[in-house]
Amino acid sequence: MIKAVLFDLDDTLINHDAAIRSAAGALFNNLISNRENDCQAFVERWISLNREWYKKFYAKEVTFQESARGKLREAFLPYGYEFSDTIADTLLSEYWERYVSMCVLFNDVDECFRQLEQWKVGVLTNGQENQQLEKLRRCGILSVLDLVVTSEAAGFPKPAPEIFLHACNKMGIQPREIMYVGDNLELDAIAARNAGLLGVWFDRHHTDSLDSPSDVKRINRLTQIYEVVQQNL
Repeated sequence: MIKAVLFDLDDTLINHDAAIRSAAGALFNNLISNRENDCQAFVERWISLNREWYKKFYAKEVTFQESARGKLREAFLPYGYEFSDTIADTLLSEYWERYVSMCVLFNDVDECFRQLEQWKVGVLTNGQENQQLEKLRRCGILSVLDLVVTSEAAGFPKPAPEIFLHACNKMGIQPREIMYVGDNLELDAIAARNAGLLGVWFDRHHTDSLDSPSDVKRINRLTQIYEVVQQNL
């Protein structure tokens, strides 16, 4: 019986991809104007570097601020820019503020949460504690969540089973009684399944090139979660 539903945050509840693209484009244009083709290439490079430097942060090789500075410096290196810590931090602060201001909930989140009012609902996300909490707060859903677990606070990033089990222990609910929903098949759904939870792959974009395992449920809209919960009562 499912007693709680946990969600990934970025690109599951919040449109992270659109926000990071907008913020990265503005960052580039503030320093290098009237170079649209270069801007598009920069945004793709920024997204790739964002993943790489977050991995270093998750592995505890660098602090969160060091990962941000490293990403910034590496992104602008091909354009001949070098930044002191002070300038880097100023640019990152401006980038962060724009990024957060652009973070919005997908349009099916509110209805999904209304459908799940009888169940405990939480977020389990990779990322830095204060950053992820601020995004939830500004999007207006922090107050309705029963639990928020970040990889920084838990000490383990997804796909490690420890972060899922940490969340289960905090909720006081057995893993088999918790559903985890995320947009990444391997990192979210399969990782949750491997930790003993019911893994649900939220394939919003109908990814035909990937097939989910038979024991991982695949949905395309968040409002389908209610049906899955009902099937597991």
